[in-house]
Order: sequence, then C-alpha cells, then structure tokens
Amino acid sequence: MRNIPRDLLSEYDLEVYKSQYNRSNFILDTNKGKYILRKVNIQTSQIIFMYTAINHLRKNGFMQIGAIYPTKKNSPFVQNFNQNYILQSYKTSLEIEFKNKEDIKEIVKLLANFHKCGLNLETSNILDNSIHIKDIYSYFSKRIKETHALKKNIQPLSQKTEFEIMFLKDYKDYLYLENLALMCIDENSCNALIEIAKTNKTLAHNEYKYHSVGKIDNEIHLINIDKCGINMQINDLSSILAKVMQKNEWDTKFLSVLLEEYEQIKPLSLEEKAVLKALLIFPEKFASMCNNYLQCKRRNNYSMFSVKWENMLVYKEKQLKASNYIKENF
Repeated sequence: MRNIPRDLLSEYDLEVYKSQYNRSNFILDTNKGKYILRKVNIQTSQIIFMYTAINHLRKNGFMQIGAIYPTKKNSPFVQNFNQNYILQSYKTSLEIEFKNKEDIKEIVKLLANFHKCGLNLETSNILDNSIHIKDIYSYFSKRIKETHALKKNIQPLSQKTEFEIMFLKDYKDYLYLENLALMCIDENSCNALIEIAKTNKTLAHNEYKYHSVGKIDNEIHLINIDKCGINMQINDLSSILAKVMQKNEWDTKFLSVLLEEYEQIKPLSLEEKAVLKALLIFPEKFASMCNNYLQCKRRNNYSMFSVKWENMLVYKEKQLKASNYIKENF
C-alpha cells in the first residue's frame, strides 16, 4: 500500500480519513466526501485549460463530469517531484464497451450535450494563434498523394514483403474511399468551419472513446477530458460514430438513429454534415498504415502491421457498401 505524500494533502482544505492507492491515483475518503487525487501526464497549461472548460460546462448545465477542486492557493493542480496531480470528486463507474445499443445512444446524447454546453468558452489564457485545427481537406489530399506514392514505391520491387503484396492487392478499394471522401467537401467550407470553431471557441473532447465514459448510478458520465481543446466538434462525433460502425457491422440504419439522437440536442449545419460524411467515409486505418510505412526506414519492420491489415480487410466489403450509401443518402 502506497501512502499519499503529506505535502500533497496539505495543499487542500480537506481532512482525509482514509486513502487508497489505485493505478497511480489516490482515492480519498474525506470530511467533504469522496475524491480522487489523479496523476496526470499533461502540461500545466492544459490542466488550466481543462479546469476552465469543466467550470464552463458545469456553469452551462453539463454536470456529467467531475469538478476539479482547487488548492488553498486556488491552483487547479499540485506538483510532487515535477509530477502533476488534480483533485476531483469521485464515484465508482462501470466501463461501457459500445455493445448495448441503448448505451450507445446515451453516449451520443452525452456528446451532444457536451458540445452544446461547450460553446463560447472563455479562454483569455489562450492566444488565437496557439489554436491549431486540422484542415480536413488538406489532410485528405495529402493522404491520397501518399497512397499513390506508396504504390509507385512498391510496384517495381522484385522481392515484396507480405504487407506490400497485400497493399497492391487491395489498395484500389481504399483509394476509391479516399477520393469518395474528398468529393464530399471543398476547401472553402472546411476553412469556414475552422474559423467558426476559433471564433465561437467551440470545445471538443478530442479523444471520445469507450474509456472516456463510464456509467455512474445508471447514468452515462465523462470520466475525463484531459485532451480537450478548441476544435471542430464534428471530429468528436465522426470519431465515435466510426468506432460504433465498425463494431456494429457498418449498420447504416443504426447510424441514422444515432445522428437523429445527436441532432435532437445539437443540430448540425450543412457544412458540418458534409465534413461528417467525409470523415465517416475516409479509410483512416488504411491511410494511417500507409503513412507509417512511408516513414518506416526498414521495410521488414513493417511485418507487424500485417495483422492490422488483415483485421481491416474483414469488414472491407461492408465498409465499401456503407460508404456508398452514406455518400448518396446522408
């Protein structure tokens, strides 16, 4: 059992009755309730931003995230040997693995409420020129060029690795999806969405996955927003919907249900719908593997990605069918 450093406790206006060490964190029973002193591997500037974001969310009615409690000196974090800790209220949560469709609906609704309450964030401590938002149009264009470059590099090789053989066999289908995604958007609309995100200070989670949420007292809660920032919120939605699609046989009917659940809370603009469509179609796993291969200095080191490639091929036909449907009907 690891004891909590006393200099950490002295920073807070709390009387601790009992502490329990769990996965680098300390769960505390105190005179003011149950808390978790959480070890975080993020910069102090991000902790301050996260503290501001959580206060903004809760002020606007989004209570499904634990508040960060400041120290006696009103700091949102404490340090011990250059390691940052934050103190948050604590309740036991159950993991959700995106298998139950009713739970998935609640996860999407939670995201919609998070986005709705995360508008016009007051970020006086962040300069506009420090906000970096990925240009989806440029990103897609770059990845398409990489696919062509990879094909050009591999084809002349007399002895090809297993991955290179698999790439040449199936790359045309994924190149088709890359181009299909690019057809859904244009450079001007993407730039407009970026400017809207910057101007309206829209808060995005930036890592909305199954481990980011949990069930507390039969209600879905956010467990953390450690990587949150000013960004296009549509990225969060596309990320979670893409994962749900992969786990649910690329069921476009269920996708429609989830989009309806989201838009009942936070309607999407035409530009957002176009970018969402493109992000759902774009074969991110394929593009990522191709990019990693191009960066790889030794071809044989890439054999470890053969399994990932084979796993991706399992749902290729369903992905193609769903992508064509999304392009024409969403």
